[in-house]
This record gives sequence, structure tokens and C-alpha cells, in this order.
Amino acid sequence: MLKDLDPRTKLFFTLSVSLLAISLDQPFSLGLLATVATGAFLLARPSWPRIRLALIFIFFTVWGLMFSQGLFYQRFPRTVILTLMPPVEIAGLHIGGLYIYKQGVFYGLIQSLRFISGLMAGLALCLSTPPDRLFWGLVGLRIPYGLSFLAVMAIRFLPVVSEEMANVRAAMRLKGYRPLARGLKKTLITELQVILPVMAGAVRRSREVAEALLTRGFDPLAPRNSYRRLTWRPGEVAASVGLLVFAGGVAGLKILFWLYQQEILYLTSLRPFYALVRFYL
Repeated sequence: MLKDLDPRTKLFFTLSVSLLAISLDQPFSLGLLATVATGAFLLARPSWPRIRLALIFIFFTVWGLMFSQGLFYQRFPRTVILTLMPPVEIAGLHIGGLYIYKQGVFYGLIQSLRFISGLMAGLALCLSTPPDRLFWGLVGLRIPYGLSFLAVMAIRFLPVVSEEMANVRAAMRLKGYRPLARGLKKTLITELQVILPVMAGAVRRSREVAEALLTRGFDPLAPRNSYRRLTWRPGEVAASVGLLVFAGGVAGLKILFWLYQQEILYLTSLRPFYALVRFYL
């Protein structure tokens, strides 16, 4: 199971997914990457409220990126698929219309798949790794002690924020709030307003934690004499390094293809790789 893996293995997986997410451009390959990351998220056995919260983030991200990119897409060629407002002329002043462009929607889909891949991989790491094991995993990778502590504290607050958001939504339902009862626009405004009390609570708790650390004299730069060493099995090491090398190889191919497109570097021996990048990556 995912929880039995060494935290460094999951860190390498998350890093590889992030590297692939910014390297890939084709919808098929990005969709496959998002599917793998979502599978890892489900293997962490999240509770239904966390699944619902993830679905909400995914829905608003995909919808927002596709709509905004379709509306403000500036490249050519572009094909109009929906006219929101036709061009008009007022007092001799010509005002262009508002359109949804096919290429912009396609570009927004690609960007949303990138976001989903990174989000699902990060959630899989956070939900399947206890904070103490994640901390010692970061330290085992030679990450500075203070930076490792800061990262673990940030991740530690994710379940708390999720629970507080659920409490806010429960309070809204008790006051009579029903999604879509007053229309889509009112629902979107209300859902966005949920973020304000949640963020206020997160700021308050972060200040309390900072004051507690200062009170106890915590110094992230002080030398440490004892460390908890985790056992990183050879099979996991090989899989982690192999996955990271694969992601780095894909990024390297994309760089070579970009150099070819910019007419900076072209090698005849790399023609099969150029075709691979053009059609599949």
C-alpha cells in the first residue's frame, strides 16, 4: 500500500510528476499523467470529505482555466465556437465582440491537466505520510533541518484546513444555504466567500505556532546530535531514481525539441526523438 512506502519514494514520485507536468504538452500524455496521479491519490484511501474537496478544486480549476483561456486567447489561428456578445458600434465607436475560441479552450484544458497532476500527487503524498516520517524523510535527503520543518508544518495544516472548511459549509447549511438554489452566479460568489474565514483561521493558527516555537527557544540552525534513520529499501531506491531519470529524460527531449524549433541546434540522428516529442510529448 501507499502508506507502507518510504516517504522519500513518494517525494521522488511527486517531484517526477511535477517535472513531467511542466514538460508534457499533448492532452493524451498529460491525461495519462493526471490519471496516474489520481490513482496514487485514491491509493492513499482519502475520506469522502477530502475527495469532495479535491473534486471541487478540480472543477473550478478546469472550468476557470478553459473559460478564461477560451475568452482571452490571443494567438492565431483561432476559431470562434461561441459568441457571447456580437460587435456593436456606439456613437461611431466600434466595440469588438466577446468570443470563446476553440484553441483557447484546448490550451486551458492542457493547463488544467498540469494542475490536476501536481495536485493529486501532492495530496497522495500528504495523506499517506505521517508528518514525522515525512520530516525524517526530508532530513534523510539532506534537506536543511529548518526547511524540512517548515515544509512539514505547512503540510500538517492541510487536514486542519479541510476540516475547518467542512465546518464552515455545515454552518452555512444550517443557515439555509443550498447550492444552486439562487442561481449559478450567487452560488459561485458564496462558495468563494467560504475561503475568507478558512484563511483567517489558518493565519491565526500559524501565528500561535510561531509564538509557541519562539517561547520554547526553537532554533532551526542549531546543530542536531540525533536523527531518526528510515530504511529505504533497495527496490524503492531503484524505482525512485528510475522514475526521476525518466522525467529528466523527457524534459531533456523537450529542450532539444525547443532548440530545433528555434533553429539553434538540429541533429539528424535525433529525428526519431523529434517526431516522438511532436506527436506524443
